[in-house]
Amino acid sequence: MKIIKTICCKISFLGIFLISGIGCELETDNPNNLLEDGLNITAFTPMVNGTEGALVRAYGNILAPYSTASDELIWIGSRDAWQQLNYGNISNPNNEFTDAAYFYVNEARFWADDVIKRGLEFQSDPAYDNDSDLVRAHIYGAIIYIVIADMFDDFVVDSSKSEAGAPVGEANMVNLYDTAIGYLRDALALNAGFTGEINALIARAEFSKGVWGKINPVNTSDPLVRSNTAVAAAKQALSTLSDDFSYLLQTDAKAPETIGALDIAGEVNQRNEMRFSDEYIIVHKEGKKPNAINDGDPATTITLNDPIDNIPCPALYKFVRAFTEPGLYPNYPVVSAREMHLIIAEDALATNDMATFTNHINALRALDGLTAYSGQVDAKDLLIHSRRVHLFLQGRRIADHYRFNDPSTYWIANTDATTSPGALFPITISEIQSNPNIN
Repeated sequence: MKIIKTICCKISFLGIFLISGIGCELETDNPNNLLEDGLNITAFTPMVNGTEGALVRAYGNILAPYSTASDELIWIGSRDAWQQLNYGNISNPNNEFTDAAYFYVNEARFWADDVIKRGLEFQSDPAYDNDSDLVRAHIYGAIIYIVIADMFDDFVVDSSKSEAGAPVGEANMVNLYDTAIGYLRDALALNAGFTGEINALIARAEFSKGVWGKINPVNTSDPLVRSNTAVAAAKQALSTLSDDFSYLLQTDAKAPETIGALDIAGEVNQRNEMRFSDEYIIVHKEGKKPNAINDGDPATTITLNDPIDNIPCPALYKFVRAFTEPGLYPNYPVVSAREMHLIIAEDALATNDMATFTNHINALRALDGLTAYSGQVDAKDLLIHSRRVHLFLQGRRIADHYRFNDPSTYWIANTDATTSPGALFPITISEIQSNPNIN
């Protein structure tokens, strides 16, 4: 039996009750002896809530090693495995923190697939009237597939709790975006709300698929992504949602199971294993926290300046503060109006449509009261800067390091990131040791 999958499924089933935060009454002859086979339609809402909880936990835990391997964080603690990630050793399957996060990611992926399957089966029940929960299940499934494809070079996606699956294969990881897009289009077809959010996630998935193609292999001579499907979905999202919307994965002290053991908030805001790097912030004299984060003035906190106004970036300040203030329980932006503008702007720049590029870059700049762009700086440099600021700590930075030939300040010679550009996380040691299909 595959050890990692046994562990993941056991946690997932408990997650129905421990993570959901919503009580329910299940129709069962003996509630003290509840087996998985006894689940029925009355359990579907807490199952979907449990999927959300598992996703939040997985995201917070995999975002920690990912961000540490970029220039967004710098290692300041005592655990060498964080240091190795910070230096650019991304592909080591034995890294304890990537390995620990793999459990949570695999759990969320398996549970999302399982709950979607069960929800589709429940549709035939005469008591079924729950398309909004089924839409949510599809959204959560899509997000975890996007995250896996964004952050891993290979992964095991299996559907059995007792039979080990085979690796997807590095060349096939791009297909996980198609799985995500399929889930999202199925969610749209249910016509049960969340239309704007779904279109935004389709745009993100389609665009990320294009980014994947730019780093597999790395193509620094032509790094800009063109994607008509991403642009169309982004425009639909912008027409539906508010000017500065953001889809958030939310943590809450009332549901502490959603943060996991090594989530990014705990490691940065509490343990101080890492902190925001000097590339982005002024460090408080204690050497661990952003300086004067609560005074409302980016100039006392932010080191990264806007390339046109030459002032500390207000958007970056917003994101740093939003992550820092809640301590252990920040909310994680997954997709936003800002990203929609970035997607459309990059596609336009790639096709030399400067009018569209300028319109959407300026829509971004207007959100923070910045001077409109009218050719003051190189357009590509402004795009790179804008992605760096508006997608800060959102799991996009490493791919941009690679495709824009902009390596992290903290990467050193002879590490994966420098010798094998495009490297991401591998299948980790716990899966390798427990899965006979992996050499």
